[in-house]
Amino acid sequence: MNNLYLVDDDQDVLDSLSWMLEGMGLTCIAFSSAGQFLTNVDIRLAGVLLLDIKMPSMDGMELLTKMVNEQSPISVIMLTGHGTIAMAVKSIQQGAFNFLEKPVDGQQLLSVVNQAQQHTSQKWQQQCQQLTLSNRLATLTPRELQVMEGVLAGKMNKVIAAELDIAQRTLELHRQKVMQKMQVSNAAELAWLLANYNQT
Repeated sequence: MNNLYLVDDDQDVLDSLSWMLEGMGLTCIAFSSAGQFLTNVDIRLAGVLLLDIKMPSMDGMELLTKMVNEQSPISVIMLTGHGTIAMAVKSIQQGAFNFLEKPVDGQQLLSVVNQAQQHTSQKWQQQCQQLTLSNRLATLTPRELQVMEGVLAGKMNKVIAAELDIAQRTLELHRQKVMQKMQVSNAAELAWLLANYNQT
């Protein structure tokens, strides 16, 4: 279970929602401002955030924008009063996972939080895979990158060797290194890995 956060400047809302969540077996970490949340939470890690839209200083939309810009895997559920429904819809367009109207219904809250937990776990996993791949790519030498491009283009070893003006045996050694560093066993696996990398 990923961390569950609650940010609202209304202490009564913090208390009632924390109590409601605890009654459903969920523990949340509550903050009374966006600034307090940012000071205490590493937004690069997975989690779920229940976020009030209207707050002094930095409001919910500003915090959401910051998290989206920094590619945070945290799934954000906006909390809104009747007067901010249009803003809540806008927040979905800007990257929020969902929004709930106050006063929040317990069963709806539980359902949305569970969905957000799955969503943030998937985002976190994708980001970890992306980082792993980036690290593998960073270990390739310029020559190995050239060889990899030729392999991905479906060219035969002798063709790549001729284009790079190197002996075919040297090319084969470079190709072997590429496969080792990328942790794949053949060109098809390499192509699949890079295709998924480029999609994330």
